[in-house]
Amino acid sequence: MDLNGFDPHDGDMFAPYCPRHQSRVLLGYESVVDVEQTPFGPKVMLRCHCGELVSHDAAEPEAATAGAAATTTATSASALPTAC
Repeated sequence: MDLNGFDPHDGDMFAPYCPRHQSRVLLGYESVVDVEQTPFGPKVMLRCHCGELVSHDAAEPEAATAGAAATTTATSASALPTAC
């Protein structure tokens, strides 16, 4: 497999979000299963320790972040005095 000049033994690791773990996981080059060239740069697919297939740039879902912000906003708004 061509890793575009990356040395799999140089100690670099990936830290993608794994939906099965519901957190980021550390994966080494031995977890690489595919490298695809896209117009935005290479996309590296990795096999997580649990077996889930994840992209190297996988981030936490937006819903979890948006839900936490909405809860904070709702709590703050309910503490405001109401007009009589």
